[in-house]
Amino acid sequence: MKLIRTFFIMLAGSLLLSLPAMAQPSPAAPSGSCCPSVRPDPDPDNKEKLESARIAFFTTRMELTPDEAGKFWPVYNEYRKAIGDARKASRERFHRIRKMTEEGSSSEAAVKKILMEYIDSCGKDDELEKIYMDEFLKILPAEKVALMYVAEEEFRVKMIKMWKKPGMDDKKQ
Repeated sequence: MKLIRTFFIMLAGSLLLSLPAMAQPSPAAPSGSCCPSVRPDPDPDNKEKLESARIAFFTTRMELTPDEAGKFWPVYNEYRKAIGDARKASRERFHRIRKMTEEGSSSEAAVKKILMEYIDSCGKDDELEKIYMDEFLKILPAEKVALMYVAEEEFRVKMIKMWKKPGMDDKKQ
């Protein structure tokens, strides 16, 4: 057991240390691009490294046994996809609301309809969180499920700090 935990810690450390290099701009991309807000397609290698780092980080942070990990990861991946799809739908509806308000030519009924669709899509996140929390509790003790939520936030913050552009500081808040 200690050997597995040591392996995951070493894997997580090596992957997390290599991530800053992946965050550097591509030499092929022009620095004065005309469309700085448009991002190129993510490099599949970087995405795989990020996912490997996430797996190592969560497995270590949550102290998952191999049996728990085998049951947890398929459910967690399904959860992330469902939440991602729900948030994408919410963003799409929000962009439709923004477009309607900018154009100003939509009927009252059309605006009300898209507003209700937007509110419903926002609530989908909460429904999914409850459904998947129940699923996680079927395969893990409550303490490890709680650690999953903590690990998600810690990993997110760690990635933001790692990819933060040089010269950016927290004083702008």
